[in-house]
Amino acid sequence: MNRLSHGWSILALAAAVSIAVSACASPAASSPAGSDASSSPAGPVTPQPSVAPGAARVNLWHTIPAGATENYFNNTLVPAFAAMHPECVVVPRQLGVEDASLIRTGLALDQNDPNRPHMWWLASSETGAYVEADVLADVDGWLSSKPEIKDNIIPAVLDVSSYDGKVRSLPWMTNATAMWINADLFEKAGVPVPSQDPEQTWTWEEFADAVVKLTQGDVKGFLVTTSSGWDFWTYHTWYASAGGDTSGLADLDSPASIKAVQFQKDILSNGQAITTTQGWDPAPFFGQKVAIQANGPWNYAGLKELTFNWTIVPYPRDVKPAANLGGDQLYIGKGTPEQEACAFAFGEYMLSDEFQVGFQTVSGNLPVTKSAAENAEYKKWLADNPAWAAYVNQTPYGVARPPIPEFGQIGDPMFKEAWDDVMLNNADVTERFTQLQQEVDALLAQ
Repeated sequence: MNRLSHGWSILALAAAVSIAVSACASPAASSPAGSDASSSPAGPVTPQPSVAPGAARVNLWHTIPAGATENYFNNTLVPAFAAMHPECVVVPRQLGVEDASLIRTGLALDQNDPNRPHMWWLASSETGAYVEADVLADVDGWLSSKPEIKDNIIPAVLDVSSYDGKVRSLPWMTNATAMWINADLFEKAGVPVPSQDPEQTWTWEEFADAVVKLTQGDVKGFLVTTSSGWDFWTYHTWYASAGGDTSGLADLDSPASIKAVQFQKDILSNGQAITTTQGWDPAPFFGQKVAIQANGPWNYAGLKELTFNWTIVPYPRDVKPAANLGGDQLYIGKGTPEQEACAFAFGEYMLSDEFQVGFQTVSGNLPVTKSAAENAEYKKWLADNPAWAAYVNQTPYGVARPPIPEFGQIGDPMFKEAWDDVMLNNADVTERFTQLQQEVDALLAQ
């Protein structure tokens, strides 16, 4: 039994115990759907929808942002799919937080358990682990049988969905982080707004000069993130821009890596930044605590409510432009022929212009197909939201996280601990990241 299979066996035992405890609980101990108690993947799904005779139920576990995006998905897209495919009943389940361990717990349930996920939404970094555990349906074979669908997916995005020479998942949406800037604070400090063209935008030197000028009073120039897997994701942009090799796992002790980490450490040490443990949280920027924050398009709704002037520009460039390409995948698990047929039918709908344009214009994320990106409705939305050009323009320079089975462990805790030692404990960058590379080499050699 390999290490991954052993770990999933332990998760299966934990899930079974949790289900048994839930079954023995009194009715008063149960909670309505969406509450904390019902969010445990090992507990019963509430409600249990009725499934017509002959129809296949497919559970979809996700963390679609609550609010307008989730409402649109549940109230518009899911019913539209149901109307096209009455033989399929898609049961969405909101997990609340994107955590790979929750999905692993669900996949450790018995194949016949009504709570087991048949489809799930997650970033691509888990792909290698799923392949090793042999839990995925044959996405590559299905997509090869649909050349018109495969050819319509943006190539860089399809690369993110691939592992070991095969397509393993279907891209739901794509995104990256880019630099949110408070235009009012830029004007006050006399700092010009950079270009949205990644080839012409600010350099690292211009960025460093800008954060000095923008640090005034209670406002800091930039936000440096710590203590989470987010740090490893955004690190890839700086590393690639510094000329790092992105053909596989980052060379953590390379000159490009040391330069990328030292650059942010210097900004923080010089008093031109504050830190946060939740890089995805827009609160520091919304509250005008920082003039610049790297964040993503999923916070579209909040940005539209701001009362100060803002825009979005690419990451600063060093040797070359770069962006940390992300987004979530639709993973399809092995199941009955009927379940897999419904899951692939949903995947086909997800890649249609109707779904892509609708979901991305509500969520603020970027479409994954060529036709949706060229769709007149989507182009109008971009014209109405010109700041989004930064995200769109960055996509060709995107750097994908390598979906090797060990990626999650390398990012958190290994990279996270090294990063925090440098940013919070003033460790020497070269020494600490040389140690980190040695730790990663030892892990990969096991």
